[in-house]
Amino acid sequence: MSKWAFHIFNIIILLLLLSFNLLALFGAGIGEGGISSGMWFITGSSLVFWLIFYIIQFVGSTKIWRISWFLIMVVFLWFWETGLGFLVGGMWFDMS
Repeated sequence: MSKWAFHIFNIIILLLLLSFNLLALFGAGIGEGGISSGMWFITGSSLVFWLIFYIIQFVGSTKIWRISWFLIMVVFLWFWETGLGFLVGGMWFDMS
């Protein structure tokens, strides 16, 4: 796989992340409590994590390095978006 393939895969993950975060913010916004600071933390930090993993992927020059960090990024962001972010955000912010 070339560098272009990794860029395209990362852009696809970013677009999925953005759409999921916007959907979560929309759902929180139409709810009774509105969008809390913890929700902004969860969605904002997921984009920061994506950027950190994106940079780490291109620090190494081998394909196995990029594939490994891409898979780590996908797994980490999956867990972050499906509950880990809410757990961490709930520890720092009042999310009730």
